[in-house]
Amino acid sequence: MSIEPLVLIVYGATGFTGQLVATYLDTHPELSGKPWAIAGRTPSKLAELSAVLGSQPETLCVDLNDPDAVAAMVARTSVILNCAGPYSVNNGAALLGECARAGVHYSDLAGEGFWQAEMIEAFHNTANKSGAKIVLGGGVDSIPSDLGAFLASQALDADSDQEVQVRGVYTRYTGSFSGGTLNSGRATARAKKSGTYTDAMEANPYLLTRGTTGIETAAPGTADGMPAAFKWAFDSTYGAVSTFFMAPINARIVRRSLTLRDEHHTTSYSECAAAGMWMRVTGMWASRGFGYFLGEPIKFKPGSGEGPPSWLLRDGSFEVEVTATADAQSALTRIAGQGDPGYGATSKMLAELGLCLALDDHSGSSHKAGVLTPSTGLGHTLVSRLAQAHDGQFMEFETTLPAH
Repeated sequence: MSIEPLVLIVYGATGFTGQLVATYLDTHPELSGKPWAIAGRTPSKLAELSAVLGSQPETLCVDLNDPDAVAAMVARTSVILNCAGPYSVNNGAALLGECARAGVHYSDLAGEGFWQAEMIEAFHNTANKSGAKIVLGGGVDSIPSDLGAFLASQALDADSDQEVQVRGVYTRYTGSFSGGTLNSGRATARAKKSGTYTDAMEANPYLLTRGTTGIETAAPGTADGMPAAFKWAFDSTYGAVSTFFMAPINARIVRRSLTLRDEHHTTSYSECAAAGMWMRVTGMWASRGFGYFLGEPIKFKPGSGEGPPSWLLRDGSFEVEVTATADAQSALTRIAGQGDPGYGATSKMLAELGLCLALDDHSGSSHKAGVLTPSTGLGHTLVSRLAQAHDGQFMEFETTLPAH
């Protein structure tokens, strides 16, 4: 094995999302002429992927059940992106833990809250000592929500003792799902059945900051920050809002950010979806005959390694509006992006986050090391990078102070 240091390594690169991440990095101008690698368990699949990538990255065959191989891989780089989910099933702890011990930055796409909580308990102090930034929520769950809450709260500039209500409303989420999405759901169901993930954990708004008592501990005391038993309600701004399936994951990441910044005693976060979001995604699917008109129908029961069709990866999009309110004053941050949210957009977000960790000066972020979040680990540096990605055509960030 060569001893040349690698800018970053994409583990799980031959999976559906991993291939999207690797393909995006392959033509990224900031990686031109720089060494990087793709990694996974199957040599033939890695060789096949490397052969179609113009930069022909190095291939590393590593089984996460082999501690020596994991340690050797981690020692080759300063950043690892892990796309091999479900993370609770595929021994993601072995890779995350080795990065935490070795001082190597890491991010993944885990949506398994119980697993994230375990990683925080096991490795936050270790990463803090080694200097590693372990960034949870490296994709659409939960970069837009976390950065949106961060930017809106900063723009509001409320007094430290003021109560601040932050709400994220997804107004567009036109995409689909993959076999990996279903596998993550099955992993969560298994964790519930085994008792690893209890009902109390599922309802705990501060699951990712165990032992924390915050403004949301008593009321509403829900994962998404919406009232208990909430389904939908009339809203003066959006017409109607309803529960959003990604909200429990996103809201907990935001609350970890709030707790790390010691803002959890005064700031709450809730997340939901506008009725228009559901109409937009249904309208998009229908206008394309659910893909049959294009010869690529949406697979509603995709297998492992399968995901949204190419037209949806390209034409999908997302938009979230995050409002921070205190004493009748508010600030609004709108974040929008192109591509199927969970895959087309997520793969670019994770890739840019990895490049941010590897190449950018993120020393000005609020936290230097530990198991962190996008806003606490990278902050404005990541915002700037995402806004400039793809010549500014990928993501938009806009913050306004509405008149009252």
